[in-house]
Amino acid sequence: MASTVPVARHGRHGLAPQPEHQPRPDWRSRLQAWRARLVARPGFRRLAQRLPLSSSYARARENDLFALVSGFVQSQILFTSLKTGLIDALADGPVTMAELASRTGFPQDRLDRLVQAAQSVGLVATGQDGFVTLGDHGAIICSDEGLRAMINHHALLYRDLNDPVALFDGSYTDTEMRRLWSYAGSGRESAVEPEDAAAYSALMAASQSMLSDEILDAYDFGRHTSLIDIGGGEGAFLTAVAKRYSGLRMSLFDLPPVAKRARDRFAAHPLGQCPRCYGGSFLDDTLPRGHDCVSLVRVLFDHEDAVVLRLLRNVRAAMEPGQTLVIAEPMAGNDSRGQRYATAYFGVYVMAMGSGRCRTPDEIGALAKQAGFSRFDIRPCRSPLMATIVVVFP
Repeated sequence: MASTVPVARHGRHGLAPQPEHQPRPDWRSRLQAWRARLVARPGFRRLAQRLPLSSSYARARENDLFALVSGFVQSQILFTSLKTGLIDALADGPVTMAELASRTGFPQDRLDRLVQAAQSVGLVATGQDGFVTLGDHGAIICSDEGLRAMINHHALLYRDLNDPVALFDGSYTDTEMRRLWSYAGSGRESAVEPEDAAAYSALMAASQSMLSDEILDAYDFGRHTSLIDIGGGEGAFLTAVAKRYSGLRMSLFDLPPVAKRARDRFAAHPLGQCPRCYGGSFLDDTLPRGHDCVSLVRVLFDHEDAVVLRLLRNVRAAMEPGQTLVIAEPMAGNDSRGQRYATAYFGVYVMAMGSGRCRTPDEIGALAKQAGFSRFDIRPCRSPLMATIVVVFP
């Protein structure tokens, strides 16, 4: 008769009981483990670097690994170059090092090091004539207010990552990000203070410019007659929509102090058809009806699954057959470098917030079906780092 006592096997930490019917990895996982063991051998790496067909690949992987190791240093070079005014000082063209020292207030020897570091990551370029100009990355940052806002905002995230192990294991929860985004997942969305609304709305509006064109190029809102943007902030996305579809009737729904800021913004900068702004909780209040398209732009990843399901059920209750829900936000995945970057960055960002997670398109579609929607389609954007679109139908 076979024994039913679990077999004890040796592991890194000594003997560990193993269940009799322990699940086994499939061939893909075993193949990846074999590859990892091979790559871990110094002799194999030296051989790969000498072979003509594999040497360029090996060097590229080596550079990728060092970029990963040095990533935090590079982000601090970026932050310092923006914060000190180095990038802005070059906005109008070539500048001498002496003039840069005057504009930034840096001693010459320290400025030399900053410029050298900034050049290494593509922010600036130094010519043989001694003049400094913007590099490609610096030129983009100089002209993109949303990107600048995010870089400055990252000072909070960097402080939360001072002890990343504590952040990941859950022992550090009183984060800077949680305090800034105190409304998210708190159960008190309708009680958010106006000053808190101003802080997060301004950041969301500034960073929205990087996202709107991606969404509008991937999905044709012109097929609809009316659109309501749920969690629409100060209306940055609707403003972008109005520039392309002037005849589209539009509405916005967000927390009362946020909706008021949107209303004031539209009054100061009127669109062709001024959107109607509704204030309320998208979890607890009945959502406005009568729109053949509903959008959720960068909303779901702020919340845990239970809250997302509750929100989607509330949206479904306000929709009729033939109408469309468009969900757009960065989504997890491994199909491209952009998806992998989105998975890592936004996954850590929302963890620091204390609410939400970066989901795959299929996970979002599954939650939508659980909420009562019938089917969904996935529409990729040019840059998966910015967003992927899931189109959902009642």
